[in-house]
Amino acid sequence: MKNKISILTIFVSILMLTSCERKIKNESIVEKDNSLLQSKLLSDTKKFNALAKKDSSNLKKLEEIKLNYKSIVDSIGFCHNWKGKITLLDLDEVDAYSSDTVVMRIGVENIYDKGYQDYFSFMQVKAIPKNGTLYKKLSRIKENSEVVFSGRLLGAGLHDMSPGYEFSNFHIETDFSDINVVK
Repeated sequence: MKNKISILTIFVSILMLTSCERKIKNESIVEKDNSLLQSKLLSDTKKFNALAKKDSSNLKKLEEIKLNYKSIVDSIGFCHNWKGKITLLDLDEVDAYSSDTVVMRIGVENIYDKGYQDYFSFMQVKAIPKNGTLYKKLSRIKENSEVVFSGRLLGAGLHDMSPGYEFSNFHIETDFSDINVVK
């Protein structure tokens, strides 16, 4: 009887480990490429634009729309293998930092669909080391290049939106961890 219980316990443990291993592998795949979320965000952006335009005179409703939209952006967390076009790229030395550091100013615009009020862009300004991988990649990229990028979404900048044009030119800040030119 003890042998049967021991064998059953081992069997159940193996099943649980196998199940956990599959889950970890599936999550890794999702982490490596969640580019479908970019299309979903674009679709959500269009939906919220329509709502904002419809309720442009109701400030309370607009604030609710902003909060709901921000919550969608915040729920994404990480973007992996998203596509865009470099619209701004400056790597400037600044006196406030050491000579081996530059301030990166980068803007990446969504390229899936760019209808009126129906697109979003990513923006990041921060100090990065000249000897780092990100600097080396960015120094070889030219403005207006199409890129694939990954990074942590930091949130949507919705503070300067005006009624009727609620989502026309907002930025989603991201902490770029990788960026490559599309070939």
